[in-house]
Amino acid sequence: MYNISIYGFRRRNIAAGLLIPIIAISMLTLGIPLMTTQTPMATNFAKLSPTLLNEIMTRGETSINVIIETSISEYFGVITEINSLGGEVNYQFKYVNALSATVPANKIAQLANNNDVVKIYYDVERSVASGPGESLMPPRGGGDLDSLLAEPNVLETEGYQVASVTPEELIASDPANYWNPWGMGAATSHVWEKTNWGMDSLVVIIDTGIWTGHWMFGGTDIIGGAEMSYDAGDPTYGGWDNPNNHYHGSHVAGIVASTGGIIVPPGDLLALSIELYSGMTLPTLPDGSKIIWLLGMAPASSLYIVKVFDHAGGSIPEWMVLAGIEHAIDLKIVHGIDVDAISMSLGGANLYDGRDVEDQLVDYATSVGITLVTSAGNDGPASMTTGSPGSANTAITVGAAANPVNTRVYWDVQVYGVLGIGYYLFTSDDPQIYAFSSRGPTSDGRLKPTISATGMMVLSAYIPAGPSGLAFASGTSMACPAVSGGIALLNAFSEMHGLGASPEDYRQAITSSAIWLDGYTEYDQGAGYLYVEDALRDFELDASYGDVAPPLPKKASLMDISNIPIVGKGMYETSIENLAPGFNKEFVFEITEATDSITLDLTNVWLNPDEDLGLNSFEVYIQSAKRTTYGYYVETANVWGDASFYITDDETTWSGPVTGVYTHGIYTRVIEPGYMKIVIENDFTSYEAISCDIRITVTAAKGKAPRPDVKISGSLAQGEWTGWMNIAVPPGTEKTTIELWWENDWTKYPTSDMDMIIFDGMGFITAGATLSSPERLVLENPTILYLYVEAYLIFAKTERFEVRIFFT
Repeated sequence: MYNISIYGFRRRNIAAGLLIPIIAISMLTLGIPLMTTQTPMATNFAKLSPTLLNEIMTRGETSINVIIETSISEYFGVITEINSLGGEVNYQFKYVNALSATVPANKIAQLANNNDVVKIYYDVERSVASGPGESLMPPRGGGDLDSLLAEPNVLETEGYQVASVTPEELIASDPANYWNPWGMGAATSHVWEKTNWGMDSLVVIIDTGIWTGHWMFGGTDIIGGAEMSYDAGDPTYGGWDNPNNHYHGSHVAGIVASTGGIIVPPGDLLALSIELYSGMTLPTLPDGSKIIWLLGMAPASSLYIVKVFDHAGGSIPEWMVLAGIEHAIDLKIVHGIDVDAISMSLGGANLYDGRDVEDQLVDYATSVGITLVTSAGNDGPASMTTGSPGSANTAITVGAAANPVNTRVYWDVQVYGVLGIGYYLFTSDDPQIYAFSSRGPTSDGRLKPTISATGMMVLSAYIPAGPSGLAFASGTSMACPAVSGGIALLNAFSEMHGLGASPEDYRQAITSSAIWLDGYTEYDQGAGYLYVEDALRDFELDASYGDVAPPLPKKASLMDISNIPIVGKGMYETSIENLAPGFNKEFVFEITEATDSITLDLTNVWLNPDEDLGLNSFEVYIQSAKRTTYGYYVETANVWGDASFYITDDETTWSGPVTGVYTHGIYTRVIEPGYMKIVIENDFTSYEAISCDIRITVTAAKGKAPRPDVKISGSLAQGEWTGWMNIAVPPGTEKTTIELWWENDWTKYPTSDMDMIIFDGMGFITAGATLSSPERLVLENPTILYLYVEAYLIFAKTERFEVRIFFT
């Protein structure tokens, strides 16, 4: 074994530390001349995103589209260099420091050396998690009915007619609405009447844009919008109001403020199913047709649309979300537009819950009188999975519930085409928190989510199907706008009566009146299920009773959420008896660096065969120590009998009657120290209670840990990287295992993110640039090995790290 100590250098400082070997191979495809170990580094690779590294290795002189993040808003110097390299600027962003450009692949590495360039991203053809054929949540298993939730389910509308009403017509009428009563209380019309249907409330929706030509917005007051996405300037896709925009924003907007409905012919299954499960009689026309109003929670409220996601709806850098929030704040404090609420059905991982820049900006929006409502995320059912901006101290963070009416109607109409079968597939007469809904607490122990609302099988606008398109969609994305609409109603009441209520008052009103759902914890549902009727009643009595959220303490630590006595190794046995459909049991225990395997055994599985329709099953989720994000070794594994699951650094396997398993390669590479979570649920489509015995066995390596053949240690500050390090691979090596460890891993709060990029002579390997801690890669038959380590995001002054390399 040999050890190397290294010293990091800033991204803009190309001079390496004294003991850093420099990469010494020809990278002609990058446009980089041959270097020797004595030559200073010619390119700052840490400025190139991992995806971009792979692209420029294979594209030669071909021009490719990139997004260039800069440190300044004056782009002249960067534009001049882009032009000199044979590139072309496509668009200059106004609200964020970034450029869209097309640059020859073999010149991008040179552009990275510009002092004003912070990061260069490959401008990929992005696709949203909720796009057609894809998921609103991480991909789910395909072996059971849960897989039907993975994408919007388009309603066949042939033979339907559409109807729209203006705010004035709304106020003069009393249209029924089949799903709003579940969020508003039994007296929907009473709530609307008292709040003027939300009139004079302005909700800013930060999402994928909208298409105002959809009939659901025929009478909606949409006062304007802003295009801030990658589509800006594109003649086909640009614009916040565009029929080519991704459906997500229009679907969300419909839940807040739709003013439309559909007229269905006599005997239509959708109408019959709604009447059966809701107990209501839909408005009937003389010819027997029925009107199904799909009105938003606050149909007379006004909307302003901020488009931050492009037409494909793909992932975007955090700074684009920040720019969208800033724009909404500017509308209020700079332009004098009375923004009352921001609705954000989006989110991502957060290594410093409540204290990172995005969460702080949310708190600032609250401080200037804007109520910010956001989705909790779709990374449940494990604890500590609420992402940002839902983790912000003052955000109203919304979890997703399934209500009986929506869910049963969906099964009848979209899956089986049989009236009444929904009773058997959703047996509860009360709303239930669905598995994908992200859970609390936050890493530092604060309560999240704030509240829950309908987020399952919500019918709203679906613009890919044209101006009359409708689709059922599921996710906390659909629950968030329901609460935003509820806030708009309360704000309208405040405006009508000159109460001057604050975001804290609205929060208190909806949380104190929420319906508690038995069988779920506060970290599953927050204060409970949204019930605007009671919130309005409490608000009428005292509109200024909200407590200002106390400021976060300067320091905090990771909350201990373990609930079984395993630390590093051990065994735990228990029984799960008569678990009802849609409910779960979670087991949380501590993994240490020494842990080398986890086994879950389910035995004596009893699926209540006398009451079984062939759907009763357990559903198993096993999550790593990751927090605020996805990180499952095993997800949606339906268990139909005695079964076992086995996890090591190298593999995740299972045996027995198990179907529908989803497992992702990124999350099966390494066991991560921290709190590991196992969730065992009675699938929500089961018909009856079921039981089993479980045993969790955790083992640890005996004796001293294996000694690495190469160990590299050092410290890096934020933004520093090591430079390329040339690792000599012994002749005859069949496998090389590379591990990157650091001090502030998932056992600490905040958590640092260190990345490791590898070059093996054939190309760049970026699988060491994930949120795993440690990062771990196994290379087969390597002959050349270069790597560098980057402090991608740290919150301490420096982060100590160690690279361990094993040759076999």
